[in-house]
Amino acid sequence: MILLTIISVFLICLLIGVPVAFSIVIAAAIPIIFEPLVSLTQASSVMIESFSSFTLLAIPLFIFCGALLNLTKVTDDLIYISKALVGNLKGSLAHINIVTSVFFGAISGSSVADVASLGRILIPAMVKAGYSKEFAATITAASSTIGSIIPPSILLIVYGALSQTSVASLFIAGIIPGVLIGATQMFYAYYYAHKNNVGPVSNELLGLSEDDKLSKRLALKKSIFPVSLFLIVIVGIMAGVFTATEAAAIAVVYVFVVAFFIKKERSFKNYREVMHRAVTDSASIYILIAAASFLSWVLSYYQALDPVINFIIENDFNSFTFLLVLVLLYFILGTFMEPNSAMLIFVPMSVPVIRELGVDPVVAGIVTVMAIRLGTVTPPYGLSTLLSAKIANTNVLKMMKHIVIFVVIYLVSILSIIVFPEIVTFLPDLLM
Repeated sequence: MILLTIISVFLICLLIGVPVAFSIVIAAAIPIIFEPLVSLTQASSVMIESFSSFTLLAIPLFIFCGALLNLTKVTDDLIYISKALVGNLKGSLAHINIVTSVFFGAISGSSVADVASLGRILIPAMVKAGYSKEFAATITAASSTIGSIIPPSILLIVYGALSQTSVASLFIAGIIPGVLIGATQMFYAYYYAHKNNVGPVSNELLGLSEDDKLSKRLALKKSIFPVSLFLIVIVGIMAGVFTATEAAAIAVVYVFVVAFFIKKERSFKNYREVMHRAVTDSASIYILIAAASFLSWVLSYYQALDPVINFIIENDFNSFTFLLVLVLLYFILGTFMEPNSAMLIFVPMSVPVIRELGVDPVVAGIVTVMAIRLGTVTPPYGLSTLLSAKIANTNVLKMMKHIVIFVVIYLVSILSIIVFPEIVTFLPDLLM
């Protein structure tokens, strides 16, 4: 009854236009108002205590790091590196788009930033090379999802904090799934290029040197900064030299030094804008985390999830079935809600069930983030798709044929992880 009341009040608040964070707090507060043994002042204590997690400090630091990266013009460097790796493979420009997204995700972790930065360069180039506008826009949006799985990832940090799962393990576990998604997308891109006779791309189209050997030497030189940044974060965490939060702080300092002293970005106005954007983005996430912690406390106090857990146990749900249901739930939620909001509402509800069924929390975390991030590609929310469609000067309806194909490819990758969880657990077990 309590759970049904909370969900009903939450949905009503959303329908009348109340912001998500306040909708959560209002819905969670309703049962407390009528509880004589509990004071509403406890809500503030619970919400304040939610910020005491050292892990959560990584969120503003990685957001700030990602914003600083734009000042280093790292996008140009990544395109050089990707072109050198892909070479003259059939459909090479589509492959460059995907590989660049893998690299961009490895140093930024933002899907929308990926589309905004890479789309303005690669979508027009793909159209000139013979790809349809709809395919160019779709592959840019679809490959941007890799940024939320390849570490560092804000969504993985949030999941780790909510579920009390090691962020370092989640980061390392995300590497193989991220590469898997990139590889499957490249397979389809190769098929598309072969079917539509789209050949290799010239360096000139991307603004690179016509001398291929010079271009490769330049790519090697340009790879030093992004590759070293990724290695500092991941190798440092794997070796136990520092935590994910300390890695984020080190990454910020490193990127600032490169931007200020090597890339010669000396405009204090730009740095002020970057800091302002990082603060506002972080604040919105923290407000949601505070609201979610209050909801989790209320659910725990009333043991509101016990009927759900008992139903799952009595009906012999196994981990495979539950993860499939979880994928469906988050896929639907991600289609209509901002990923952080959806995860902050439902992860506290799913964690007790995950523990009861004995599901590996790292596997559940990767599956959750992959499923919910897919919502940024599918309409109507589909922020990455909407942005790439705008850049390509097309509309989402014309892109639907390609969107469906990439969604199916993505869902096959998720299903592979559920069937073979070793894809996720192999690296953490080996390296940690």
